[in-house]
Amino acid sequence: MVGNNTPNCYAIRTIGYFLKLFRKTMTLGDCNQNISTIHSWNVFYVSVRRRSMNIACVLITHLPIKAELIRHPELLERPAIIAQELGAKRLVLDYSHQARRVAVGMPLQEAMSVCQDATLLPADETYYHATFEEVLQGLEQRSPLIESAESGCAYVGLDGLEEMYGGEARMITSLLQAIHPTFNPRIGVAEGKFPAYIAAINSDGGRATKVPENVAEFLHCFSVNLLPISWENKARLAHFGLHTLSQIAQQPVGAMQAQFGPEGLHAWELAWGIDHRPLIPRKTEEVVTASLAFPSPTVGLPGILVAVESLLSQVFSRKESRGKYARSIALEAQILYHPPWARQFIYKQAVGGKEKAFFVIKNALESLALPGPVEDLKLTLSGLTGESGIQGSLFSDVRRQEQLRETVRQLQVRWGGKAPIYQARDLEPWSPIPERQKALVQFDP
Repeated sequence: MVGNNTPNCYAIRTIGYFLKLFRKTMTLGDCNQNISTIHSWNVFYVSVRRRSMNIACVLITHLPIKAELIRHPELLERPAIIAQELGAKRLVLDYSHQARRVAVGMPLQEAMSVCQDATLLPADETYYHATFEEVLQGLEQRSPLIESAESGCAYVGLDGLEEMYGGEARMITSLLQAIHPTFNPRIGVAEGKFPAYIAAINSDGGRATKVPENVAEFLHCFSVNLLPISWENKARLAHFGLHTLSQIAQQPVGAMQAQFGPEGLHAWELAWGIDHRPLIPRKTEEVVTASLAFPSPTVGLPGILVAVESLLSQVFSRKESRGKYARSIALEAQILYHPPWARQFIYKQAVGGKEKAFFVIKNALESLALPGPVEDLKLTLSGLTGESGIQGSLFSDVRRQEQLRETVRQLQVRWGGKAPIYQARDLEPWSPIPERQKALVQFDP
């Protein structure tokens, strides 16, 4: 453990003392005075704060449209626009490079008037998420440290991989080969997330860029709009005439922190290439999926329920889910001439069989209307847990019913079918004929 009297601690204390003086005596308007002194302290601060952490940023631009081109290869040479619905508005989510003068967020009506021959595609967020999940899984085969940022951007920990792959060039080539060539990924390598992200933006598709040792010089020409800070502070930076990262790096750190608070210090450090944000590996979640396609588009609820029950039987009989309980079930459907439909069912108590799971899904589907004929269904179990303990009820009669149901389920498993156990139910208790007063109904737990 490092003691409090180490040289670095003395240096940081000294820096803190002078930062307080700068904060009291200097503002952004005073930056033209004593520039050489400010620069010297900036360089000294950077030399103390900087530390090594080799990271690669894998960036896939226009992920939605590239994902659509994989399943619609006929659109490779044609303009295409992906539209999303936000309430009553229809906006452009993404577009192909052939759709000129179209921008993300543009109203769909305006985009179609600008590019009239474009093919319109409904947004399929579920498909885009699944596609990016496949990209992340491919990267996890190359490195155990993968952090998922926004859709299309991931950070890869590279420490220790260079020796394993036999050189940095082979390591980067392996990362590029882990992704489908249609995505044409860009890679940036640096000692920190932000410099790696800027390097990825500066790279060509299918290529990689490594940040040189002088990180601040590499970053100096990029816009402050690339900083991960609030839009309010970006507007204030523009108000002060700070439009590039080099202009921020020239300011005293105390003045930046005094004017913009913690984000000011963070922006100043990023402008110098200092990024201490740790790489947070994503949590891999075990899921079990099953899907089926209808011979023809189906509208009737009975046919859909039969399909759901069949999918539940498949996923709960898989070895991956055997002996486990699921807390969430996602149901996805492709709708004819409509955007894809998806619904997630969260269970307060984890389910370990199709009966309880189907009961909740059946009640939910009966109370809603699907937007059109269903072409196929996909069911996904998630939140799997091996815990099977269930807290017993406080009331003895409820516990007896639960024990009875569990006994019948065990008999069904042993006999491979429904157990010959019946329950007497009131049918016409007022009837003078005893045979009509009650009826035997097969007990279904």
